[in-house]
Amino acid sequence: MADVLLLLGTALCVLSVLSAIISVLRTQAPRPAAILLCLGIAVLVVAAVIEPGSVGFDQIGAAFGRVFG
Repeated sequence: MADVLLLLGTALCVLSVLSAIISVLRTQAPRPAAILLCLGIAVLVVAAVIEPGSVGFDQIGAAFGRVFG
């Protein structure tokens, strides 16, 4: 479960960066990007609470392999 949450939180944070870039290019406030970033961080916190030590840059590849491999 923590692996899925780690991948979901990472995906939401990456989407927030893309949303922020699009919002700035369209000269709009990056509100959706802020919401996505907050949701992504919240999901990562839940993953860290469920399984301590499961959140980190080096665990992303291993979690991807366990979920999809």
